[in-house]
Amino acid sequence: MAYGNKVKFHYDVPAYIKKELAEAAKKLNMTATELLSKAIEEEYERIKKEREAAKGD
Repeated sequence: MAYGNKVKFHYDVPAYIKKELAEAAKKLNMTATELLSKAIEEEYERIKKEREAAKGD
């Protein structure tokens, strides 16, 4: 489902991952969803930069 420019993915996350994600997010004063989204966005940018660097070689 799309929410503005965001896409909501439906998938099962193991309970222990949910717990760790929630604890980490609480320490950062974020929601677990925000933290997960941030991690995904950062990884996407990292991969994109790696691909661009590989094309330039």
